[in-house]
Amino acid sequence: MSNLQKNIIITSVGHFLVHAMTMILPVILVILEEEFSVSIIYLGGLVTTQILFLGLGGFPAGILADRFGSRIVLMIYFIGLIISSVWLYFSTTFIMAAIGLGFLGLVAGLYHPAGLKLVSNSPNVARYMSYHGISGSLGLAAGPFYGSWMSNLFDWRTAYLLLGCVAFLGLIFLIFNHQESGQRSNKFKLKFSFNNAQIIIIAVGALWGVAHHGLFNFLPLYFKESIDTGWDATVVSGFLLGFVLILGIIGQLFGGRLGEYFERKNLYSWAVGLNIPFLIIITFLNGWTLVGIAGILGAVNFMFQPINNSLLADVTNKDQRGTVYGFSAGISFSIGSFAGIIGGYMGDILSINYIFPMMSLFLIPAVFLALILQKKL
Repeated sequence: MSNLQKNIIITSVGHFLVHAMTMILPVILVILEEEFSVSIIYLGGLVTTQILFLGLGGFPAGILADRFGSRIVLMIYFIGLIISSVWLYFSTTFIMAAIGLGFLGLVAGLYHPAGLKLVSNSPNVARYMSYHGISGSLGLAAGPFYGSWMSNLFDWRTAYLLLGCVAFLGLIFLIFNHQESGQRSNKFKLKFSFNNAQIIIIAVGALWGVAHHGLFNFLPLYFKESIDTGWDATVVSGFLLGFVLILGIIGQLFGGRLGEYFERKNLYSWAVGLNIPFLIIITFLNGWTLVGIAGILGAVNFMFQPINNSLLADVTNKDQRGTVYGFSAGISFSIGSFAGIIGGYMGDILSINYIFPMMSLFLIPAVFLALILQKKL
């Protein structure tokens, strides 16, 4: 097995687990609301906690990946997933769950800088970015399916514990099979100078992150209110979110292919702007029409990721990509975490469906920044 194949396996498993474990939360919000007797704004606080710590974990991870290599960061990541899954399994109060989700977010945040650094050193970077994105999208899609199914079959705590076992298998594979190649920084540098293109791409990613997290974390609650099938609400909302995220896989692949054949800078503003009308339209829909349009939005939304990550690789030296991806993921998740508080407040004061047009407002300046980048490159 070649080193490239080993990297693909490791990054695929790692990326899958990040999103599978963090996407259990949206579908169990329905359960946590009843189990802990809390309002939507408290549920939004859980969302913010997990996403915020996802962002915070990215900052040191990028620097460490450049200095020591991705392998050591990924080892810490897998160990952290195992610990957080055990903690959540024994959580019996809202505070314990919040602490566990925060720690899960923190260690999950270690993955993206280290994983993206490995992928960015591959040939045909746009294609491998799309493959990498697909593994994450599979996790995003599987998380809601799996979380709702396990919660109905056993409970939400068991869902986390079993994925912790998968993380243990990933750790074993990493220890015995991975030998890293590629460039590392010779010195540990905390001072780092970003160029203008990197700053714009990171800013666009942060604004997109707010809309992205607001959409996918509150969509299950919106499905619960808008669609009545007569079946268990947690299972239905989880499966419908999973369907939307499966279409996101198609968007990932399509975005990666577009990034190979067309100039990525010219695709960038379109990859952001196409989300806006769909975020507004779903506000006025219900039933199966809502599911269909939400599915299209899922595909459109995920087109952005391979184009964004490939563009960032284009404007960054190889030995600095871990640091830059770390700051990009850190800022995107940290800023994106406010979607939880904003969405929770909007859901409590007005209605859940008002969350989505609010998220679209963050994409308007992102489109203008993408157009500025197009002229600069």
